[in-house]
Amino acid sequence: MQKDTPQSVDPDEPKTPGRAVFSGAHDYFVNNVLPDTIQAHVSRYQTPTSYANNRDQTFILVRSGKGKALINGLEYNLRPNTLINLGPFHRYRFLPSKGTPLEIAEARMNSSTYVYMIANPYMKCEQLTVPSQPPVVYLKGLSAEIANESMDGLLHEAMNDSADRIQLCFCYMMNFLGIITDQMPKAYFASSTTHNKEKK
Repeated sequence: MQKDTPQSVDPDEPKTPGRAVFSGAHDYFVNNVLPDTIQAHVSRYQTPTSYANNRDQTFILVRSGKGKALINGLEYNLRPNTLINLGPFHRYRFLPSKGTPLEIAEARMNSSTYVYMIANPYMKCEQLTVPSQPPVVYLKGLSAEIANESMDGLLHEAMNDSADRIQLCFCYMMNFLGIITDQMPKAYFASSTTHNKEKK
């Protein structure tokens, strides 16, 4: 019986097509999907803000205080551990309650990252649409803890230049998306076609 001899690898040897495809997919992911900039900060509001036009995929987490958010003409109550996901073209402002300033943390990413996140195979949705109303969830317990720790991580990475900060921030943002999809009613993600079939 003849033993298999180990194959030597020549670094100058041309890569096989399979390796080239994998390498190309990795390069595309790094260059076009992972966020190339980290934007995370905390703001404190004591008076109503002006309207702002959102241009990124943004996660908003209320750290303290109470008030309201006006998003696309709709009103949402704000309290600690409120998590909101704003997509591009959302128009919004914050209205803090009298005597209770709002402390809000925001984290932003490029849209390519978001498209990858909602298309990943671990999300068990047969169909996924993005309604005009943003997802807003009121967290408590473990979900609130994970959201705050993820935001703390994003804020830390935004202030530092660690070697793996891009990968860490991607994971933190995946935590936010996981919480949103877990906490929002499943009907929120169903298409209008599905709703119409159910009504019939």
